[in-house]
Amino acid sequence: MKKGKKKLCFVSSSGGHWEELMCLREIADENDSFFVTEEGGQVQDAALKGTFYTIPQINRREKGFAFKFIKLFFKAFSILRKEKPDVVITTGALAAFPFCLAGKIMRKKIVYIETFARVNGKSLTGKLVYPFADLFLVQWEPMLKCYPKAKYVGGIF
Repeated sequence: MKKGKKKLCFVSSSGGHWEELMCLREIADENDSFFVTEEGGQVQDAALKGTFYTIPQINRREKGFAFKFIKLFFKAFSILRKEKPDVVITTGALAAFPFCLAGKIMRKKIVYIETFARVNGKSLTGKLVYPFADLFLVQWEPMLKCYPKAKYVGGIF
């Protein structure tokens, strides 16, 4: 890795969260980066440079969620231990939370970007990550009322 460059982990669930995360590909391409998203998502269509991982899709309302969530946390910890990123960057949602939590335990910097879809109210993942994120970004100015320590950056699309 060249001096000044960081190793970055880009993680999100599939769908719109992944589409938002892909708007940061220029940053990813400028650094030593890897990507994580859910199986069955658009990762195969993204023509990514570097390493990518897929993880099982989980739903907090499904039977056995707690077991699957714990399993995902240990998978996240394993990936982060192997890749050794300096920073975990995410647009959410549920699949990203174990990476943020494991990353924080491992003393990695956490950058959370609240989804563009949230204009006036908090997402569940945003609520969970906000207290320990090193940098919390919002894409709509009204969201600063929800997250007073956040930084408003406008849309990343």
